Amino acid sequence: MAGMSLQRGAARSTAWNLLTVLGERSFGFAILVVLLRHVSVQDVGIVALASAISELARMVTAGGAGEQVVAAPGDRTVEAGAFWAQMLLALVVTGLLFAIAGPIARYYQASALGWVMRALSLNILLGAFLIVPAARLAQAFRFRALSLMSLGSTMLGGAVALELVFHGYGLAALVVQRMVGIGFYSVAASIAARWHPPRPPRWDALAAALRFNLPMMGAAFVDYLAHTGYVVLVGMRVPVFAVGQFRIAQRLAEVLQELAILPASKVFLPVFVAVRDDQERRYAVASALMDTLAILSLAAAAVSGAVAHPLVVLMFGARWASAAPVFAALSLIVPASTIYAFVKPMLTALRRPGLVSIFAALNAGTIGLAAWFAAPYGLVPLAWALSARGLVVALLLLPALSIGIGQSGWPLLRLMGAPITALVAARLATAAFLHAVAPGIGLLSQLVLGASVAGAVFLLVLMALAPWRLIGMARRLASAFRRSPVLTIAG
Repeated sequence: MAGMSLQRGAARSTAWNLLTVLGERSFGFAILVVLLRHVSVQDVGIVALASAISELARMVTAGGAGEQVVAAPGDRTVEAGAFWAQMLLALVVTGLLFAIAGPIARYYQASALGWVMRALSLNILLGAFLIVPAARLAQAFRFRALSLMSLGSTMLGGAVALELVFHGYGLAALVVQRMVGIGFYSVAASIAARWHPPRPPRWDALAAALRFNLPMMGAAFVDYLAHTGYVVLVGMRVPVFAVGQFRIAQRLAEVLQELAILPASKVFLPVFVAVRDDQERRYAVASALMDTLAILSLAAAAVSGAVAHPLVVLMFGARWASAAPVFAALSLIVPASTIYAFVKPMLTALRRPGLVSIFAALNAGTIGLAAWFAAPYGLVPLAWALSARGLVVALLLLPALSIGIGQSGWPLLRLMGAPITALVAARLATAAFLHAVAPGIGLLSQLVLGASVAGAVFLLVLMALAPWRLIGMARRLASAFRRSPVLTIAG
């Protein structure tokens, strides 16, 4: 019964995460559509670079503070050490960004980049007040509260940005939007968790937090570099204008992953902490989660990438059409992202932060190399190179999966085979269909018909290859919300 309570808690938390991410991203993209019609591509590139640098610093500063708190439920000494260690690091890193903002702006030949970087660096200090209360709420599976607060931060930041952009402050709107959002989130999470900054702990608690955080800081650095921060490397190889175009495609790919992977992955750490002492249950849980996530995430990638052109042009206008083929290629990064989503929570639950850093570095290293060497050849070749490195990543992450489940990770990797085949078939079929009918129909019809074809082909191919997996997934999702469910394992 305890196991099924865990499953229901995880499933309901995932459902709330998904519903709120859908609402948040829908509202956020509505704001983005308006903003992109009032700001220049150059300004988008400037904010993309500044955000990547400041967020990279913020993620590194946060390190493993949140994971440390989640892994030690109710330990107020750990909480105090995690907060003050993070605050000290935040002060140092914020000061460093203020100092180097000018030279970085000169390097990229974009004078506005300096003040934008300094403004966004303040988010590092604001974020220091978010980690512990957010971790407390995650411990209690209060993802509904976290999701609603995240939605509120997006709405408030968007409202302020619209007010500024309508008064002619386009670049400032993009900057203030991010600052208002994280400020609101930090205050709301602290209130919901009934948390306030504690007194500084004894040195041994602070030192323990730093020892835990340092390897996790390395993992956070490479994780963000792999997810978004590699745009800094791209910016070193292409003009700022091209960075703006790439950032739109990259943002669409991020949202795809946030919708398809993030709602489930948010609950992975508390779930794996709950089963870390039972190897058999670890494997069962990991197998069921991987099976479900592989099907759903690759289905989303199949559909969204297949209709990239009408999607981008309808949302952002014809001047952003060049971002469509870039997004179509970037959407194929989802299989590798799905596999990697399991590595950090699995190893963190087993208290192996050093291994988290090693595998995070391997993942980010492949992305960094692809970005650096492919960017000069154009944005579309760059996107294909980033997606193609997924095969290498799968092999590199196999040992991490094996450690996480306590046995060979091949059974988990094999679960990706049928969905990948269905994805490829769906993309090829939709491309042929749109090539035949697109000249005679409008963009909205292309979007609706193309998405329908992609979804239908994906489902049909998967039913032909592994019908039992679709049935098992449906049973798992249904059982998670029934009073007396039965866990079905992929097989």
